[in-house]
Amino acid sequence: MVDTRIADLRLVLDRLSYLPLARVMDSRRIGLYGHSAGGTAAVYAARDDRRVGVVASEPGGLSRPAPDAGRPRPPLLLFRTDGFDGAARIESSWAGLPGHRVLLPDANHWAFTDYGSLVPRLQTSGLVTATARTALVGTGDPAVTLAEVRRRVGTFFARHLS
Repeated sequence: MVDTRIADLRLVLDRLSYLPLARVMDSRRIGLYGHSAGGTAAVYAARDDRRVGVVASEPGGLSRPAPDAGRPRPPLLLFRTDGFDGAARIESSWAGLPGHRVLLPDANHWAFTDYGSLVPRLQTSGLVTATARTALVGTGDPAVTLAEVRRRVGTFFARHLS
């Protein structure tokens, strides 16, 4: 699955290079952002592609060995949640990988998807238990989590993309 997503990202980057905009576009202007396996794919796609100037991944554990430590790569922003049961696996997959790490407290893996707005409403309606809500999106307010992610990604991309 990750290999397919990496190929998809490279296809998009290749297609962008054919646009008239490509004359002014360079690696200081392209950022990749992904969630879960999409975040993992973004990290690996950027590893060998100089067109990418910055990457943000939330919460994406690296499913294969981390990119070579001595290899130059774009700045990396790595999010993880404290509610995801794979948190220890994600942290260990990031070992030796330089990047800015952010813990999003009171959130869980699916808070970054449509579940973030849907599951709390389902809980309020009595259709989802508090345990199920916590397992899916965490105990915090997903709107607050998303606002924090947007702020941090925006700031990080603005700092590293000219």
